[in-house]
Amino acid sequence: MIDRQRHRILLVDDDAAIVRAHTRALTNGGFDVVSAPSGEHAVQIMTHEVGRFAVAIVDLRMTGMDGLTTIKKLRTLDDDLQFVLCTGEDLTPQQLSGINDADFLIVLRKPASIVELVQVAHALAVNRVLAMQHQTHVDELEAAVRARTAELEAANAKLAAQLAWRERVEAELKISQRLEAVGQLAAGVAHEISSPIQYVGDNIEFLREGALDILKVLDTVRETVASRGDAELATLVGKLEEQIDLDYLRRELPSSAESMQRGVERIANIVGAMRQLSHPGSEKPCKADINRTIENALQVTSSAYRYIADVDRQLGDIPDVTCHAAELGQVFINLIINASHAMENMPEGSRGKLRVRTAVEGRHVVVAISDSGSGIPEAIRHKIFDAFFTTKPVGRGTGQGLAIARSIVVDRHHGKLTFDSVMGRGTTFEIRLPIDGIAALADAA
Repeated sequence: MIDRQRHRILLVDDDAAIVRAHTRALTNGGFDVVSAPSGEHAVQIMTHEVGRFAVAIVDLRMTGMDGLTTIKKLRTLDDDLQFVLCTGEDLTPQQLSGINDADFLIVLRKPASIVELVQVAHALAVNRVLAMQHQTHVDELEAAVRARTAELEAANAKLAAQLAWRERVEAELKISQRLEAVGQLAAGVAHEISSPIQYVGDNIEFLREGALDILKVLDTVRETVASRGDAELATLVGKLEEQIDLDYLRRELPSSAESMQRGVERIANIVGAMRQLSHPGSEKPCKADINRTIENALQVTSSAYRYIADVDRQLGDIPDVTCHAAELGQVFINLIINASHAMENMPEGSRGKLRVRTAVEGRHVVVAISDSGSGIPEAIRHKIFDAFFTTKPVGRGTGQGLAIARSIVVDRHHGKLTFDSVMGRGTTFEIRLPIDGIAALADAA
C-alpha cells in the first residue's frame, strides 16, 4: 500500500521566477518543496538531510555545477532519490553516460507544463516508495533466509554431533561386548585352569618331598654299605650312583622342584587375578580395595613390562573406594599396557621404570601410573582421549583404550583422568576417585 504522506521535493534551479512557479504548483500538488539556487547548494542541503527527499527536480544549465553533475553528486549521497532533469536541449548519449537507462531519472523537455511536472513528480515519488518497500521486503526475506540458514546449520551441526556420538557409542558398545566376551572367556579359562593348577602344585610338592626322602634313603644306604666294609656291594652301589648321576640329582632336584613350585604359584596368582578382574561384579558400586585391583592388573599385564621395565610400587595406606572394581581394573590394565609400550624403545642395555602410586588426597584416592618413555608429543596431546585415535601400528591399537578409560573414570565414577608428559622423560596418568563414590558427591552438592 502506497503511503499518502506529503513527499519532499528538492528543487534545484538558478532562475528565481521558475523556482517560484514550480514551488507553487508542486505545493498545490501535495508536495513540500525545498529550493536550492545551485548544484553546490543542493549538495550541501542533501548532506544534512539524507533520505528526507523523495524527488529532486534539477535544471540542466545552472551557474556553477551543471544539472548532470549535480544529479551524480546527489545520487552518491542518496541512492534511493528520484530525479527530474529539466532541459531545453537534446542530450547526447555521452552526456547521459551511466544514467540514461536508469529507472530513477526522467528527462523533461522545456517548456514543460506545470501539470506534467506535477504528474512526473508524483510518479517518481510513488516509484521511490515502491522501491523502498521492495527493498525492505527483500531485506526481510534475506534476514529470514539468514535466520533459517543459521537454524538449519545449527540443526545440521547438532545432527552431526548426535551421529558422531551415536557412532562413538556404537563403537564403544561393540568393544565393550567384545571385552565382555573376552572377559567371560578369560573367566571360564581361569576357572578351568584353577583346579588342574592346584593338582599340579600339590603333586609337585609331593614329588619334591618324595625326592628328598629318596635321597635320604640313598644316603643311608651308602653309609650302611660303607660301614659294613663289603667291597663288592660298595662297588655295585657306586656304579648305580654313577649311572643315575646321583650327585647331580641330589644337587638339582630340590632347586628344580622349588622352581616348578614358584612357576605354579605364579600361574595360580595370574589365574586368580584374571578371575577377579573378569568378575562382572554388581550393577551397583561396591567398596573395593584399589591396591588389590592394581596388583591384579600388574599380575595380568606382567608379560608387557617384565623384560623392559622394573616396577616401582608406591601403594599407600588408602581406604576402600566405592566403585565398579572390574571397570577400574580395565582402566589400570589399559594404562599399564600403554606405559609398557611407551618404554619399548629404551636404549640398549637400559630398563625403563614403571611407577604405580596410590595416596589419599582429601576425599579422593589418587592413582598415578608413570612411565620413563619418550613422552607424548605436544601436537597430539589434545587428541589422546578421542575415540579411535592411536599412534600404534595397525593390529596393535584400536584407539579405544584411553577413550574407554576416560569414560569409566569420568562418566561412571565422576572422577578425573589427567596426564602430564615431558618429552624425553616420560608420562604420568593420574586418576582421582571419590572415596565414597557418586552418592557422596551428590550429598556434598
